[in-house]
Amino acid sequence: MSVGAARTPGRPRSAEADLAIVRAALELLVTEGYRGLTMEKVRERSGVGKATLYRRHGSKEQLVRAVVEHLHQDLSAPEDTGSLAGDFEAVARAALDNAPSTRFGTLMPRLLAEVAHIPELQEIFYDALVQPRRDALEAILRRAIERGEIRADTDVELTIDVLAGPMIYKLIITGGDLEQVATMPARVLELVMDGLRPR
Repeated sequence: MSVGAARTPGRPRSAEADLAIVRAALELLVTEGYRGLTMEKVRERSGVGKATLYRRHGSKEQLVRAVVEHLHQDLSAPEDTGSLAGDFEAVARAALDNAPSTRFGTLMPRLLAEVAHIPELQEIFYDALVQPRRDALEAILRRAIERGEIRADTDVELTIDVLAGPMIYKLIITGGDLEQVATMPARVLELVMDGLRPR
């Protein structure tokens, strides 16, 4: 879902205003975190009017959810490459290619630091950022089971944690250094495949 995709009848919405709001909110999330972000700060930084901002997003929570959904709207399971390795590489590459423009490497650690203490942010974080990634990984793991690449009794939810966990951990301990994460997907999958292959 893109920011501003759904609207009520009337005067057409300004794509420039939508983009300005997204950029302003993202910059504030990265520099000041969720607690430091306010609608007034977004309005000032974006240069849009108060009415324009609130017509699009009635609250801070709605704004942050819309921004995160917009930034990660294209993440989905790739076309079937014929192998789990190929599918996993495609998912990882899509996420990494999108990361610089969305400032994901900085935003993810920042949100993780706050999410445990802010229930509304936890819900946004999971629904708009975590769940789409888990859905993509689940889809490619189900394909791998159907191909016979991995065991039919594979614990898919735990495997998703095992595949994604090391890269999230690396993002946190390196302060969002995407270069260190970029080489990890193939190595992580290779490491866990011995436990997933049919015996």
